[in-house]
Amino acid sequence: MKKYFVMLSAVVAMLVASCSGDKINPIWGMWTLQSDSPVKTEIMFTDDFTGFVFVADTVQFETSWQQDSVLRVNYFDMAAGRKGLGIQKTYSVTVDGDILTLKDKKSGEVTKYSRFLE
Repeated sequence: MKKYFVMLSAVVAMLVASCSGDKINPIWGMWTLQSDSPVKTEIMFTDDFTGFVFVADTVQFETSWQQDSVLRVNYFDMAAGRKGLGIQKTYSVTVDGDILTLKDKKSGEVTKYSRFLE
């Protein structure tokens, strides 16, 4: 239930931004990891530069992010809370329609996500 409230809040914020004339960032929204794993992993980017990572419909990480020529994401494990140091990852980003590709600038690892559609 909490996940759906968070998603609804993000959608409302994006609608408000679009009505106010602000540019919509193509990474905003919920994305589902393309994987053969039976465990569903999703990542959400909101217009206030925060977000969440859901694993099996449970919030695993809270995030903060910033984007210029690269995407920098700070992951905060929910077990430690925001007071924990977290982990920062830097990605190059490609959005092609409903596919988000993140390439880790340090390791070169590529992950692909599909836009979450209900």
